[in-house]
Amino acid sequence: MKDIYCNDSIRMANHFIAAVQRLKKEDGACLVFLHRSVDGDCVGSACGTCAVLRNLGVTAYVAMPEVIPENMSFLGVDDLLFYPFDSGALAAEFAKNGTIDGRRIIQAVAVDCSDAGRMGICGDIYASCRERLVIDHHASIQTRADNMWIDPEASSACELCYYNAISIAARCGKPRNEVIGPLAAQCFMAGIVTDTGRFTYKNTHPETLTAAGELMELGAGISEVCFNLFDRKKKSKFMLSAIARSRVQFYAGGKLAVTVVPHELFEQCGAGDDGVDDVVSAMRDIDGVELAIVLRELGDGEIRANIRSCDVFNSAAFAENFGGGGHVRAAGFTLHNVDLNVLAEEVIGKATELL
Repeated sequence: MKDIYCNDSIRMANHFIAAVQRLKKEDGACLVFLHRSVDGDCVGSACGTCAVLRNLGVTAYVAMPEVIPENMSFLGVDDLLFYPFDSGALAAEFAKNGTIDGRRIIQAVAVDCSDAGRMGICGDIYASCRERLVIDHHASIQTRADNMWIDPEASSACELCYYNAISIAARCGKPRNEVIGPLAAQCFMAGIVTDTGRFTYKNTHPETLTAAGELMELGAGISEVCFNLFDRKKKSKFMLSAIARSRVQFYAGGKLAVTVVPHELFEQCGAGDDGVDDVVSAMRDIDGVELAIVLRELGDGEIRANIRSCDVFNSAAFAENFGGGGHVRAAGFTLHNVDLNVLAEEVIGKATELL
């Protein structure tokens, strides 16, 4: 672990250990929250942290704002997931009694996110929790508090959550593999691999590679993670991705690449909401492109923007113009009930002006 992380990881570990003691004493439950438009880092950090909490002997679930994407099913985390508003038994219990597994929710942990407004349908539950802990790495977060660990320089929320877990193990005098089992290790690896682009992005630091190696020793399979998150594709997703790439338009002398994917294309190809997740990074890698944007329209009137940029452009600051946020090189925003083509014109105009 990098020296500059030690104090923060120890501080957060102490908070987590105190939370575990309180949960056991009061026979309560913990919910781990993540942002909507889920990706490998938020799912990995949430599920990995949830698995760590369970290994410490407490009742914990991940509060999911949407169905986990099919390409993450290999993680095998279904037993960790709590969908508050579906038709399952846990949701019915929560709706009736406000409990989960017969226990009151007395602790919230937020990972890769700290804003209830970005948690979709789970945001109100998070906002109602008095006791909260936060681990995140988004540059757009301005709030700082003792119960938060925010480090925009970290490769991923998963890397920070891994450091937190090994600090918990050390503070509790437990072997790492008792606190971080193979499931947690696989989840943390998934997030690190996602947010570093298989260790090719500039946020990959020497300690990131060390953490990945340690996670392999704890049971993570890096080949399986990379194949499922980057290479494996259904025919429907492959076809939609190909169409989205063929529709790319260039602006600002080739510095800006934009593709707009209306909902009917998702229906035409039979692809899910994540059907174009691979497109924006490929656009950013085109010679001369400094900013790449994918606008996709989902069936419920929601429009999601994925933004990637090179060193000269701040993606997070651009996303904030539309109520979003993220990292300097990777960001996004979500809007509802707006016209896709009108939004595209506004986004292109603003981006062209800044470039």
